[in-house]
Amino acid sequence: MEMAEVIEISNSAIVDISYDGLKVDVKILLKNENEHIECASYLYSNDEVIYKSDYKYNNRHIFYISKKNTINLKIKVFFRDKENHKTKKSKYYPVLIKEELKYSFLSSNLQKVSLKDCEIIASKPEAIQIYEKEGFRPRKDSISHFLTIPIDWSSDPFDDRNWMYQLHAWRMLEPYFNRGNVEDLNYIAKIINDWIYFEKNNTSEWLWYDMSVGLRALKISLYLKYCYEKGVDHQISDLDYFFHEHLRHLSNPKELNSGNHGLFQLHGLKSLVYVLDSCNKDAYSIENIRAYANEQMGKLITSQLGQHGVHTENSPDYHFFTHKRLIKMVNSPWWNDLDAAILNLLKQGELAKAWLVFPNNKCVPIGDSHTGSAISKLPKLESWPHVKFDKYIGAKVDGYAIIRSCATTSVKKSSFLFFQGSFYSHHHKHSDDLSLILQENGINILIDSGKYGYHKDKYREYFLSTRSHNTIEVDEQSTTRSQNYTYGSAISEEPKNINGFWVVKGRVDHKVNQYIHERIIIYKPSEELYVIDVLTNKRRSSVRHVDQWWHFDTNTEVFIEEETVFVKTNKNINVEITSQCSSSETNYYTYKGYESNDALIGWISKSYLQYEPTSTLRISTILDKKTTILTRFILSQKLLVEPTISLIKDKIITKNFSLSSYIND
Repeated sequence: MEMAEVIEISNSAIVDISYDGLKVDVKILLKNENEHIECASYLYSNDEVIYKSDYKYNNRHIFYISKKNTINLKIKVFFRDKENHKTKKSKYYPVLIKEELKYSFLSSNLQKVSLKDCEIIASKPEAIQIYEKEGFRPRKDSISHFLTIPIDWSSDPFDDRNWMYQLHAWRMLEPYFNRGNVEDLNYIAKIINDWIYFEKNNTSEWLWYDMSVGLRALKISLYLKYCYEKGVDHQISDLDYFFHEHLRHLSNPKELNSGNHGLFQLHGLKSLVYVLDSCNKDAYSIENIRAYANEQMGKLITSQLGQHGVHTENSPDYHFFTHKRLIKMVNSPWWNDLDAAILNLLKQGELAKAWLVFPNNKCVPIGDSHTGSAISKLPKLESWPHVKFDKYIGAKVDGYAIIRSCATTSVKKSSFLFFQGSFYSHHHKHSDDLSLILQENGINILIDSGKYGYHKDKYREYFLSTRSHNTIEVDEQSTTRSQNYTYGSAISEEPKNINGFWVVKGRVDHKVNQYIHERIIIYKPSEELYVIDVLTNKRRSSVRHVDQWWHFDTNTEVFIEEETVFVKTNKNINVEITSQCSSSETNYYTYKGYESNDALIGWISKSYLQYEPTSTLRISTILDKKTTILTRFILSQKLLVEPTISLIKDKIITKNFSLSSYIND
């Protein structure tokens, strides 16, 4: 609520004084015959001058002031002739402070708010011109859309949830924040006031959508900092209400997202707390909210990074995304009181990064991950607990197991295997339990089919499904991604090297699908790979259909000759695949870009909402009570035909005694 006092000065001028919890606004209205007069003003607190304004032609003076300085506030106005500079003082005029104001602001902290702390995406100088000419385009792959005030904030022109989130996060304002001129602040104020008016008169799920609210709160803090620095009116129509509602939603535990969106909610909330002070009993307690934000941020970082510092949303890309922003967040001035144990967890998260990339330093595309560009400034592989043998190194990184060449090996001579066994949260989870990715000589052999995007259609459903990953599917049903059935890490032990063979084990009890899947990976880099799948049926008196899926890159050809599958790449790497089953014969099928009604097989997504055909192999058999499947990948044509490991009935046989003991343990 705005408080004002209007005083007429000797029939020559009217002084309009108001205070809104952030600024004292002095407007001096001169009569026409006094156009040669300019004005300055002093702001007093307890009879001491705390701020001075220079003589101005527009005769408006803004003083940003903290609540603690609002004791006995007074204004003195000075009039000066523009030509002869003769000065005349007015008397003191009180600034009225009314009790219904809920919040005031800490100008000392406003000064410390910075662009880098407020999640503002950097933009080119021409970004504003492009936006004003072409419209709002939050992503490169989205269509431009003009935003005309008044904006219909509930309109979803593209049926795109990500677009709506970006709209309500006020992404269109970021080029204006980057430039930060006074005219930019004027446009920002128009958008803010338009949003406030719409929010007061309408309902929409997007008005208070979790992450949008957090990013919006950061922009509010930054906007007020800019106004403070430039000494201009913030122009927000109902600032007290605006802050109160953002505090109300962001401090409500029921509205706090349990995933990475919650980090932005708390970051925005803490920024508001940093620049605010409570005024009366109707306001939220700033101290209570500060304690709530710290407690929840500690819990959320722990839930995000688990016990080992590895992001728990089943997608390495989100580890980089979240960890980078967490570090950026905690370096903000409003997070200088976080617990030391949380900071140590973040250090662990930094060390994990080296294991979540291919040898070319690009992100491994598990879950909702995108490979993207190479990641720079990675820590050393050896900084994380590991096993080393010859020129290879292996580690268990919470729900992932990785076996790869040491960093000193060139990409063109490298080997890389990534075993996925993470399910801590339903966020960004695919039905990819115990799936794996394989590269040899920097070339994709076994791939993940990709993220696709967050648009709900048959392609999103396919890329989430079990059959789009290198794993087992039973009865043509995907495994559950429900939060009710998380299992943490399915990787039981650290990778071991036994006589040159790397071995790693995983186990998942699929309670919804009613079977247990145990997978053992036996890998001799650049030579051969064995995958042992042991399936136990938990459904009584039921013979079930089993498909083992393998996916290859778009540059491969897959064909079947008798009982052998041949995979040829355009990089002169050839792979032979054979399979044995303990309970039945196996049948082989190949696909590439198959589509029948809503059924899809053999597709890959390499960029957002894009898809293209790729080669896929399906190996089919049956499951009665228990079935073991042994699949062999010959990775080198120089390798002897005789296998190291074979399956006789339901027994895994190998002449390597140490290997046999560990496998059958």
